[in-house]
Amino acid sequence: MLRRLHLELGFAACVFLVGLVGLRGTADLDTGWTSDGPQAGFFPLRVSLILMAASALVALNAWRARVALSRVVVVEGEGGARVLRFGLPILGMVLVAQWLGLYVAMALYLLGAIRFAGGRRWTVALGVAIGVTAVTFVVFERWFSVPLLKGPLEVMLGLG
Repeated sequence: MLRRLHLELGFAACVFLVGLVGLRGTADLDTGWTSDGPQAGFFPLRVSLILMAASALVALNAWRARVALSRVVVVEGEGGARVLRFGLPILGMVLVAQWLGLYVAMALYLLGAIRFAGGRRWTVALGVAIGVTAVTFVVFERWFSVPLLKGPLEVMLGLG
């Protein structure tokens, strides 16, 4: 069982880590204000500090209300299993995209999700996976001229 207290504290920790990463990113930048205006690290530094302060307040409020928040069940067994059946393949797609490229990973994810999670026929799953991937390629690479992560297959086909 996942309780609300766990979510509140976990979310606060994640936001605090994002603030820490931002703070680390500004370490090599000038964070002041000159006659030209703000330096490169001026706003990132302040946003990072705001994120860290806000997350500390969320954690503090959650800790103060820990008795009440511990009683609130957010996810139980079967609901959590459904979330994992949906979320873990997405995480797998992100990991596969690092080596095979986003388009191959997207096609594999859609194929698996439609065929196995959705229970559709192979022809439907293949058609949708290839079609959506092709449309995404045309929209981003050709129309918007925004290159997305490519893997060895796209490079071999001359698409990268």
